[in-house]
Amino acid sequence: MAYIRGKDGEVYQPSEMVKAVWPDVSGNTVNGLGVEEKSNPVPVFWRTDGSIAHGEVLQYFYTVDQDDPRIVNARKFREANKLIPISEVASEKIEDTPENLSAAVKEAALRCDADDVGIAAWRPEWTYSDRDQPLGPWTIVLAFDQDFEEMDKAPDLDSYVEVVRQYARAGATALHLSNWIKEQGYNAEAKTGPMSEDVIMIPAAIEAGIGELGKHGSMIHPKMGSNFRLSMVTTDMPLAADAPNIFGGDDFCASCQVCKNACPPDAIFSEKQMVRGNLKWFVDFDKCIPYFIDNQTCGICLAVCPWSRPGVADNLLTKMARRREKQIA
Repeated sequence: MAYIRGKDGEVYQPSEMVKAVWPDVSGNTVNGLGVEEKSNPVPVFWRTDGSIAHGEVLQYFYTVDQDDPRIVNARKFREANKLIPISEVASEKIEDTPENLSAAVKEAALRCDADDVGIAAWRPEWTYSDRDQPLGPWTIVLAFDQDFEEMDKAPDLDSYVEVVRQYARAGATALHLSNWIKEQGYNAEAKTGPMSEDVIMIPAAIEAGIGELGKHGSMIHPKMGSNFRLSMVTTDMPLAADAPNIFGGDDFCASCQVCKNACPPDAIFSEKQMVRGNLKWFVDFDKCIPYFIDNQTCGICLAVCPWSRPGVADNLLTKMARRREKQIA
């Protein structure tokens, strides 16, 4: 593994422990970097069943600072979701139009503590290549705001705790919304964050109108910026799809270099890359993950994103709307 120059000119080198467990295969290769043919994603991280090449890397990550009380308590908070009872599907279905059912689903999602919600028709290419297609044909994508002050400390265990806390909230909401849908007489399945091992969520979230993909490889929401997490529910309840929300985030990223300049391992590409037949923003896995593991967390790119700064997103929305108006004129 090569030396990587950081944002302040210092040289970051992965620790000896990370290098010892790092496999011969590149995570970028697993992710399909440079592949022009469209294909389903292959799992590269956040799977504990031994099916990924970087399994030893993941297991090492779980040993770092594992006794720190902040991490212990945060993980307990997430594990508490396993105690949420799972409802049976009601024998009688609530009948209504897809539009009315979609409105009801969104109201229920917000009551269950989501900060935003969107709906998309499920696409088979969002399922990992070694997993069966999920329950469908609809997915309800849920977004959850994070505490900016905590995330602005990244990389710090306080920001790690905030991420785990929001994933726990996201998982709980997905489970409660899934239960609500079942109680209306329809099948539903909660997907509770990074440990859902069969699907990728960002493409679904983009299609559902939650936001646009940013240069840092995460999403940008028009209000929350990059400072949020996702969960979702797949269901056979007949729903109406939302449209993608093109508000200018992608255009903004084309000229912005803030996240790239702030990234200590220089993992963020300046230009879009071809990944499994899609030209998209992409982050170098082999640079990002070692730094993430050595620090037990990161998220610097999410906190420094101009869209994430409190009170800034509305002004950026206005700026990008004016830019689009000039382009159309």
